[in-house]
Amino acid sequence: MTVRSGRSTWPPFLGALVWLLPAVTAYWVLAGTGVSDSDILRYAAYFSGCVVLPGVLLLRAFTPSRRTWPEDVGLGIVVGLSYELLGWALFTAAGIQQWLVVWPAAVLVVFAAVPRLRRCWRAQDAPRLPLAWGATLALLLSATLLVYYGTTVSATPVPENGGDYYQDILWHLGIVHELGRSVPPQIPQVAGETMQYHWFADAHLASAAQISGIDPRLVLFRLWFAPIIIGLILAVAALARQVSGVWWTAPFAVALTTVVPRVAIWKYVGGVGSPPLVFLSPSQSFGTAVSVGAAALLLGALYRGAPRRSWVIVMLVVCVAAGSKPTAMPLLLGGTGLAALFLLVRNRRIPWPTVGFGVALVGVMVASILTVAGSTAGTPLRLFGALRAFPGYTALTGLTGAPAPGGWLIEGLRDADQQTVTWAIAILVAVVVSRAVVAVAFLGLVQRRTRTDPVQWWLVGALIASLLGFVVVDHPSFGEFYFLGGALPFAGVAAGYVVHGAVTGRPRVARRVIIAGGLLAGAALALAIRAFGNIDSPPVSPAQITRAVSEPMLWLAAVLVAGLVGWLVLRAVRPQVRGLGLALLMCFAIGLALPSRPWSEWRDAADGITGEGGQIPVPAAPLYTTDEIQAALWLERNAGRNDVVVTNTACQSRQRPGPVCDARGFLVSGVGGHRTLMEGWAYTQQSLANQGERNVGYSLQPSPWPDRVELTTKALTEPTPELLETLRRDYGVRWIFADTRKGRVAERTLDQLADRRFTQGQVIVYELRD
Repeated sequence: MTVRSGRSTWPPFLGALVWLLPAVTAYWVLAGTGVSDSDILRYAAYFSGCVVLPGVLLLRAFTPSRRTWPEDVGLGIVVGLSYELLGWALFTAAGIQQWLVVWPAAVLVVFAAVPRLRRCWRAQDAPRLPLAWGATLALLLSATLLVYYGTTVSATPVPENGGDYYQDILWHLGIVHELGRSVPPQIPQVAGETMQYHWFADAHLASAAQISGIDPRLVLFRLWFAPIIIGLILAVAALARQVSGVWWTAPFAVALTTVVPRVAIWKYVGGVGSPPLVFLSPSQSFGTAVSVGAAALLLGALYRGAPRRSWVIVMLVVCVAAGSKPTAMPLLLGGTGLAALFLLVRNRRIPWPTVGFGVALVGVMVASILTVAGSTAGTPLRLFGALRAFPGYTALTGLTGAPAPGGWLIEGLRDADQQTVTWAIAILVAVVVSRAVVAVAFLGLVQRRTRTDPVQWWLVGALIASLLGFVVVDHPSFGEFYFLGGALPFAGVAAGYVVHGAVTGRPRVARRVIIAGGLLAGAALALAIRAFGNIDSPPVSPAQITRAVSEPMLWLAAVLVAGLVGWLVLRAVRPQVRGLGLALLMCFAIGLALPSRPWSEWRDAADGITGEGGQIPVPAAPLYTTDEIQAALWLERNAGRNDVVVTNTACQSRQRPGPVCDARGFLVSGVGGHRTLMEGWAYTQQSLANQGERNVGYSLQPSPWPDRVELTTKALTEPTPELLETLRRDYGVRWIFADTRKGRVAERTLDQLADRRFTQGQVIVYELRD
């Protein structure tokens, strides 16, 4: 990694001291969300000793480069997570997962014992960067920890009492428990069936719980997110400096990735968020961090002179990225494909290293699709499916159910009237405007200093793949938005590189004036439009929604036209400013995103950590009562690891389910941590494949296993000795979790045929007799 900036003269200890700020912040947000000091210490020891340290040692051994220690930590976290998953698979398959700590310990022992490897314990030829580099990154890291833990994390209680727990997080909890038992995993809600899902993030959580000895609930609901945030931010910083060669592009890219990720000139509706970090989606956050690390490693191997042995680490990390999120591989493949095309056209010969790696990516992606990259069933390629998520679609089209299978265009735009077409255009243009950083990245293809670098083409190729995924994929749960979030770090890195190229060669004062002036002007305009350029009241009708989306963009367009005219006049009067217009425009576009997080959001985040935001109220009719949660926790503590449970909690509802079942109930498999004969089937591949049948969404479709539903119903309402024996013999059932709030239970008969082991309010837990 080359550095074009001069060496720093600040004392080394001061540079290390600034990193105490994110360390203190991490402790504060974890403690403020209810994690004890002992658990914080245990998890920190696990992650430092079993992920970071082995990862950094392997990184330095296979991909030596001139990196600072924070950059080594960022990429080392990615390598360490990848290495950990390999060990988890081997140890769990062998049934000795309790010895998993030996796997990272082996790396430490080898690197301590082998003389040639001992040098990897120290950073080799690390560059001295300005204090501003470390200070700004430390501030951004602390701000990101605060905003995420103070909002989403603090608003998601650890299951202990009743409440409206988000179904996806309970589903992930069930997978974490399952991945502590077997590989490949079974579907926790359908015991005996192999799970098809991108579960690598959950495997990391299972490894963390196993090695640290901390309750999986606490790992999932509190602890895992902070290290992933740290890993992503430091990996983005490493990638940005590797690409541009200058220090300031690192905090620039990080800010655009996590703190100010979108333009927000709309007061009511418009644009799109889609952040790269999503606490309620471990696969998105984990997958994005690993993808950024994979990009840094593969770009170093292809275009920045990394040694050949680095391909070992590159392929390991790429394989983990493929199993982490289905949106990851298309981005890596899109970037590699466009870079190969550019090199072919420029050099007039086949760039075999890039092409060969592209072929390897295709092979890895196909293998992942056939094995672990699930949740894609019921996902057709259909244009503009994302529009279903925006306000106004239902009112304009009259479509309320799930889209029927078939067709190349979303149903609401077929034979659409003028009002619907106008609305759709406004929404799509707003999406583009809200991602102004992507537009800046594309300008790198016409910018003289960056258009000849295959790395810039790789970054743009990844962005093109993300936009295509967003436009052509129609996921039942709008998973196409994850394409935008996963690509945002690459947009931030590319934007920083392009801005650097645009101001290179100018005097230092001119560079600072252009960058600071453009950013401040963009921020001021965004604030002005948000205050004066929006409609007066929240929109209700489709026409009002279209106006609410369009009006701020018309103000923006008017200012841009006026600015262009003013710039042309200035060029005529002062010819020396020629060549600076593109740089100023790019900084202005990025500046529009600076006010995207208002002060109230930071204040609310701090209140969420300090507890001043108040306790989360429990609804009068919650999705899960305290009795249900407590009974599930008792089952988790007392049932055998591989025991199967019969339960009537498959339907998510606040009262006794009706004829239509919302099959996203994961109480026993999630909080209870055990396999079930039949619980919520909504997220299985078999159910997702039925999306749109009879215009019904996948979560409301009948169970793909009607025989198991019938057995469950009979076991709870009409049990017989023969039936219970069949369940025990054929399915491994050992327990019955009977919830009278969810349906009728034949208590008297079950009391005669099984042992009542636990009773909590409306819940009775029975153990089948031998």
